[in-house]
Amino acid sequence: MKVPSIAFKIRELRFRAFSFLFVICLFGGISFGQNPILRDMGVSDPHIRVFNDRLYLYSGHDSSPDDKTWIMKDWRIFSSTNLLDWTLEETISPKDNYMGDSSSDCWAGDAATRNGKYYFYFSDRRRGIGVMESYSPAGPFKDAINKPLVSPLHDPTILIDDDINKTPYILYGEKSDSYFIARLNDDMISIAESPKPISIKGEEWEKAPNWMDKNYLFKHNNTYYLSWGRDYAVSKNIYGPYYCVGAVGNGHHLNEFAHGSFFWWKGQYYHIWCYYIRPGYKYRESIITYCHFDNNGNIVTDTDFLDKHFYTGVGQYNSSWHKIEAEWYYEISSGIKKKGSRENGFVLTGIKNGSWIKFANVNFEGINEKFVSSINCTGGKGTIEIIVDSLSGPHSGAVSINVANKSALHGIVSCKIENIKGVKDIYLKFIGDENYKMEIDYFKFCN
Repeated sequence: MKVPSIAFKIRELRFRAFSFLFVICLFGGISFGQNPILRDMGVSDPHIRVFNDRLYLYSGHDSSPDDKTWIMKDWRIFSSTNLLDWTLEETISPKDNYMGDSSSDCWAGDAATRNGKYYFYFSDRRRGIGVMESYSPAGPFKDAINKPLVSPLHDPTILIDDDINKTPYILYGEKSDSYFIARLNDDMISIAESPKPISIKGEEWEKAPNWMDKNYLFKHNNTYYLSWGRDYAVSKNIYGPYYCVGAVGNGHHLNEFAHGSFFWWKGQYYHIWCYYIRPGYKYRESIITYCHFDNNGNIVTDTDFLDKHFYTGVGQYNSSWHKIEAEWYYEISSGIKKKGSRENGFVLTGIKNGSWIKFANVNFEGINEKFVSSINCTGGKGTIEIIVDSLSGPHSGAVSINVANKSALHGIVSCKIENIKGVKDIYLKFIGDENYKMEIDYFKFCN
């Protein structure tokens, strides 16, 4: 049954009405919080997919903060165009698939698209995985086959490979049996082969509890990344074997219960996961933060950002911050890359004439008369332009850079800017000659 759309507005220091609920967080004063992304709603097992340039969050639904076992009576689909405002698009009921309306076993699910249709893969507790289909990523979904697609076991991830055929796969299971993988047929509602167990080698997998489930699988730079809890393994072959690398990050409930997923959005990489709010109770909320690949291709979930700006969350910023790291961008032009490491931090590189970086929803308070940035310019002559609202919007200031007579310019540069007020999108645009090559570490605003 279609549920009326409900917009959940979430902003730091931006006092706006919520259409469904409000969140008040005590963090150096009262502010609206972005983490957890949907507070007091039992958002669990989050999978975010991007369809038609819109984010869709397919989540489990923990029924009550007082539940001591998993009571999950439905799944929900939220959508967003900016990481901040989430709309409840649909509640998927088990009465619309073979599980039946009385079920409270709506465990983790995932979604995919192919041939003009959208598919939702759902867990019937540990008994099996079914599949529903729709002509919209927001549903309504109906059961495609009226029986399990695979059984037993649970917690599906769908990967559409980047080969010429865009081959689809389903991965599911838990350590006590195995993680299993099977190629899907082009119809997405049947398997093309018998599921195969995946071999995972390494200390992190050996130490994982036998119940370890909720995998997530994705591909980056010809490498397959298989994660569970806070740990992950890699392989050059989708069928494995996979070799453990270690933890994606530490702190902020990144542990064996951290069910989650990774996703790309406007050139940025993110990690979302859920956590239990009280020991002994089966009620969860979900967190998003930025994520990076280091110079060796290792995953780095940015828990440093959460340490500093947990309640702000991703996709918004404040001019009062001590600094805004360049790798926290909202959107970038093509060719810009991150480089660095967990220990030494990250910079943006590959910047040249015409490149730009967007930071959306920057909240300007107080007096902001100066722009300061840490850069490394290895050649050429040019400027960093500070532009408001859009790439064709008003210019607030510009930093001039000239290394024609130097081997490089590394350090702090600054310029005066026109005072900016309110919540604005800020673009850093890089203009220069043919030798212009730039890296940026961070920037800030001050008086």
